[in-house]
Amino acid sequence: MAAPPNAPQAELGQQALERLVPVLCEDAIYALAAGGGDPEGALEGCAKRRADAYGAVAQGIAIPRMSDQMDLWQVHLARIMAPIAPPVWLPMMEVVREKVTLEIGARGLRSLFSSKPSEKDVARVRRFGTIAVRVLRAIFAADGPLDREETMAVNCVVAALGLPDADTQALYAEPPMQAEAIDVTGEPEKDVYRALVRGAWLAAAWDAIDPREDHVMRVLAHKLGVVVDELEAARAEAQQRIDARRLVGLAAIDGIRFVLSDRAPGIGVQLAASTGTLMLPRRYRDEGLAPIGHGAPVTLGKRYASLASDERVAALGIAWAAALIEDPTTSRRALLGARWERFAADVGDDRGRGLVENFVGEVLASVARGMR
Repeated sequence: MAAPPNAPQAELGQQALERLVPVLCEDAIYALAAGGGDPEGALEGCAKRRADAYGAVAQGIAIPRMSDQMDLWQVHLARIMAPIAPPVWLPMMEVVREKVTLEIGARGLRSLFSSKPSEKDVARVRRFGTIAVRVLRAIFAADGPLDREETMAVNCVVAALGLPDADTQALYAEPPMQAEAIDVTGEPEKDVYRALVRGAWLAAAWDAIDPREDHVMRVLAHKLGVVVDELEAARAEAQQRIDARRLVGLAAIDGIRFVLSDRAPGIGVQLAASTGTLMLPRRYRDEGLAPIGHGAPVTLGKRYASLASDERVAALGIAWAAALIEDPTTSRRALLGARWERFAADVGDDRGRGLVENFVGEVLASVARGMR
């Protein structure tokens, strides 16, 4: 009969899992916030692609966290989510969704023999990825030098391309260029071109479309052969997406604040603010973050009943991920669950909680099984 593990080993194992819980909860917030219509797939994909990082955390190795290195954490997660659910709030992730990323690995028959992408795939991602990054910088630089958040967004797109290190470093270091100087020659791909235009409008509309950004869009449309009607339709779509993002972002913030109402000041405030910064477009961020700063209580009033099905799941899942971040005791978990149920009833859904439970539980179990 095998001897039971000694006490110090058991304590070390528990500490390893305790370190992992907040990391998993933060990653769940990002994966659910990514959008795209498949919250369960986003969490499952994140668990698989972050397995090495989770193993490192269990061993006591620090990795970037939402709570302490949010910009770098976002860059890491943008790369992780690129082949699964490229975040809908990040401009130019529309391009990544058109398989302009090497994070997918080899495709077609080649994938049966190797995970390494072909030279043709590398060249395609290098070409369209470079155009996307240059257009994004041109939009951001049109109304002044890039700020910290704009630089982070560019870095997220660069990371999501999955290019070889030399190409990646060159794109990180490249300064903004005028739209007129961006080279788009080569075989066109209509779907990628449309994604470029949608991504550029999203970047311009994130705060408010400046006339100088509008000029960049006109130049880009001319280069890509996009007619005026298509350009204006893409502009209207970007505005609609910004407005929709506002509502799901506010729902996630209110869910966190309601469930963690007794952690304010404290982690309830910090998580709500970080999630709001992650999810809310700039033009709506002051509106969304102001109640957090003022300490105003969350009032239930069916304000989020119009959310789409996957958006309700995302907002409620994010609220429950925030609830679990302190690894609550059984009794506290019951209290948090009761609050979550009240908020869920107000939103008009009861999903999201189970997805987060499964994600956190399965990763913890997998790590625990690997312990000696």
